[in-house]
Amino acid sequence: MENLSIPLISPLSRKYYQYAYDSSEKIHHRAEDVRICLEKICDSIIIQLVSPTIKQKWDKLNLHNKLKACEEFMDSTIVNKILGVKCIGNKGVHEGEEGDFTPQDINDSLEAIKNFSLEVIFSFFVKNGFGNLQQGSYVPTVFSVLPPIYRIQILNKYYIINPSLLVIEKLSKAYLKNNMKEEAYSFLTDCYNKGQIQKSEFDWLTGDLKLLEPHLEKFCIAHNLDESKRNFLNLLPSIEEEKRDSFIILVSMILTGELPSKICPGN
Repeated sequence: MENLSIPLISPLSRKYYQYAYDSSEKIHHRAEDVRICLEKICDSIIIQLVSPTIKQKWDKLNLHNKLKACEEFMDSTIVNKILGVKCIGNKGVHEGEEGDFTPQDINDSLEAIKNFSLEVIFSFFVKNGFGNLQQGSYVPTVFSVLPPIYRIQILNKYYIINPSLLVIEKLSKAYLKNNMKEEAYSFLTDCYNKGQIQKSEFDWLTGDLKLLEPHLEKFCIAHNLDESKRNFLNLLPSIEEEKRDSFIILVSMILTGELPSKICPGN
């Protein structure tokens, strides 16, 4: 299974993330790549989530203000951490290898970018919800194209503030699809003991896991982001243009670096 060493950022951003990850490179080059990575994240992903007012003046904003714009939908504590990463990048650009930063600062910056990428999706759910299958939302379906380990990290945090039946169901199945069988069943037991689901719902959810368990190999479970991209591209044509909301755009930018309308014109 994919581990969390690769952040949920656009393909171009990931290229510079990987450059910065290479410890054989000169330290100031790694710091410069950290900054470029942040620039690409802003111009591919963050721009999709900000208000129309911010979006209109986007090209005139510097990197600091583009990152600050995340405060429209994200906790300021998280934003401040990523602004700290920008400072490391600035030192690489302006001070070279004589700058006041260390290889550990680079590693910490990469970790912060990874966590930031998860926070983007978590913050989206906090602001916009997780979707409603009964109302035809594709959010849960599109979210499921990501490797289970990413879904677990995001839903574990979102579940704390929204222990709804849908979130509980999706998190339990993400555990199972990540080969974490014991965690899947113990999570449902814990939800039942907390009174978050009724006995009938507990029986239905555990029964669903038991039905899925012997047939997991038949499902298109992504093991990495390349497989996620394949699954997303297979799914996209079935989503009507009017239902390609901001979350679908977000996932499209993460996996392909392109808007859905450019990949697959609406029906």
